Amino acid sequence: MNVVDQQILQCLMLDGRASMRRIAEVVGVSEQTATRRYHAMREAGVLRVLVSEATAAARRGLWLLRLQCRPASAAHLGGVLAARDDVSWVALHSGGAELMCTTTLPADAACGTGVLPRISHTSAVLSFTTHLVLHSYSGGPAEWSGFEEPLSEDAQRDLLEGRDPYRRKEAYSPVLPEDRALLAELGRDGRATASALSRTLGWPLSRVRGRLQALLDSGAVTVDVDVMLEAFGYRVSATLLLQVSPNRIVTVCESLSSHRQTSWVAAVTGSANVVAAVTCRDSVELFSYVTEQVGNLPGVLHVEIVPLLTRLKQAATRVADGRLVQSRHMTHGDSDRRA
Repeated sequence: MNVVDQQILQCLMLDGRASMRRIAEVVGVSEQTATRRYHAMREAGVLRVLVSEATAAARRGLWLLRLQCRPASAAHLGGVLAARDDVSWVALHSGGAELMCTTTLPADAACGTGVLPRISHTSAVLSFTTHLVLHSYSGGPAEWSGFEEPLSEDAQRDLLEGRDPYRRKEAYSPVLPEDRALLAELGRDGRATASALSRTLGWPLSRVRGRLQALLDSGAVTVDVDVMLEAFGYRVSATLLLQVSPNRIVTVCESLSSHRQTSWVAAVTGSANVVAAVTCRDSVELFSYVTEQVGNLPGVLHVEIVPLLTRLKQAATRVADGRLVQSRHMTHGDSDRRA
């Protein structure tokens, strides 16, 4: 992937539904070139833009699970977990004998549904730890920003057309039952045009535009970009588990979330009370980052580096053979019988 591809990706990470005309202007290429390069990356399984309900996970607790598995069974179990729609991220770590994933806990978890109540009965799992996510931090609309040629601040302002991506949205337009069909289509392609959505749903164009804009403006839905950063040359990822002095947790999390290497930072329960997902170009950069930046943060007492071997699911997209792939959702009942 060349510099133009990287800059188109950065634009999408800032605003996943920005018009291709505006993206082309910011990048300095023709609209046809920008469109062609975007579709090439999408077809190659390098990126996927999707729109989802912002409050779906917030209504339930988000948990980080760390599973020590039988090596021969870890990949299969990871695939089963990745097929669940209540699991948003899955990866093989530590040579393939360890899985990490994030999942939400449904209200009826005590009745045996969801991932957590099933783990202890899964023979592939030798032991596990769970961390409740107390607060998630991010570095802004483009959480991971480790590109060697980042967009300038002027280019970012031009793309956003004066909008403040950090502005708290005060108005609220709740997701209505009739919006589900719209969100289902946007879950398949977050850049689907209003005209295409109108044809697919059989809605008037004005209705599509009005509901989508209302949901976006109020923050009821968010636009996310799943990316295979390996395709851009960033091949070393790890999860950092930090022990931090309680009075320093907030400042450490805020510092970590501002680092260009991090894509997700959270305060969690457990002896390791801060977690950070990190992606670097190589192990040399990872070593420098941990020793020179993370290790120098006041309050950091201990850092465990858990190297990532293979991603099985990004935020909401399955990964197969190094590509983002869209697959049918498995129902909770189907996957409960296997995990």
